[in-house]
Amino acid sequence: MKKTLLLFILICSTYLYSQTSQYVEFPDINSEVSPSKARIYIIRPTGKLSHYYITLSSNGDMIGRLDYKNYLCWDVNAGTYNLEGAFEGNKIRKDQTENKDFFTVNAKEGKTYYIRLSPAYGLTTGKASFDIIEPEKAKEYIKKFPQPKVKYVN
Repeated sequence: MKKTLLLFILICSTYLYSQTSQYVEFPDINSEVSPSKARIYIIRPTGKLSHYYITLSSNGDMIGRLDYKNYLCWDVNAGTYNLEGAFEGNKIRKDQTENKDFFTVNAKEGKTYYIRLSPAYGLTTGKASFDIIEPEKAKEYIKKFPQPKVKYVN
């Protein structure tokens, strides 16, 4: 009985371990954003459809793979950034299903943007959706959630 329980806990803890990966440089989030840059946070606060990862790209470049109760963060130059989110395994933009969403950030120097990327139940599959999140609420999540595993080298 004890061995079975231990095995069950081990399997569950492995499954629940964060698999969020970021493929761009992760900034020092304890410091202010550089006056010549903007900072973008993408936060996935809920466990709804937790068995699916959401992939995120910006202007066609892959940013990361987002698990539930995690976030991604990166600094950008001022400009327009078209964010695309889709459930992993589905082609972004090329798949005509409801599994994706798009969001545009017109990044200004010195500003920080907090965006929620949430999964929702669709008619035939899950779908990703973006919306703005209040900075105070976003900062609470960031304090609680682990930093992403960075798979980037300069």
